[in-house]
Amino acid sequence: MTTMPIINVSACLNDINDGAARIICAAFTDRGVKGKQDGLRKLRSSKPFKRVETAEQGYANYVWRMLCFDLVGSGKHACMPVCAEFEVWDGYELEFGRKPKYDEPGYDEWKQGVRTVRESLDDLIKRFESNLPPEAMKGIIRWGRALGMI
Repeated sequence: MTTMPIINVSACLNDINDGAARIICAAFTDRGVKGKQDGLRKLRSSKPFKRVETAEQGYANYVWRMLCFDLVGSGKHACMPVCAEFEVWDGYELEFGRKPKYDEPGYDEWKQGVRTVRESLDDLIKRFESNLPPEAMKGIIRWGRALGMI
């Protein structure tokens, strides 16, 4: 069984606005945190929203998946999150409408919109993780070693 990391989430949300902070906070729970200490939260072991009903929920699922990959050292979250972008698609469809088919007008604009949202979520994740100590980045350390970069 994989042990999910416990992080002082509130300390990592310094320069992050309320809407983005809600997306980050959805990836964490206070269940399993001894003493319910201020700010300490445990990364969820499964995605926060099984059924996506709002764009924010889809984006929160993407952020959770990427945080799992970066912060968890082993177990079921050790694989590359190659399908994580589908979570962004779910949220983007709820916000901007269904994805046009490949040969329909608006397809390229829709894909560019998804790419823009994903890039902004990746920036959000980087800002959040920049406030973490390097030893918390167990997934990044694991893959850096595997690729011979560390």
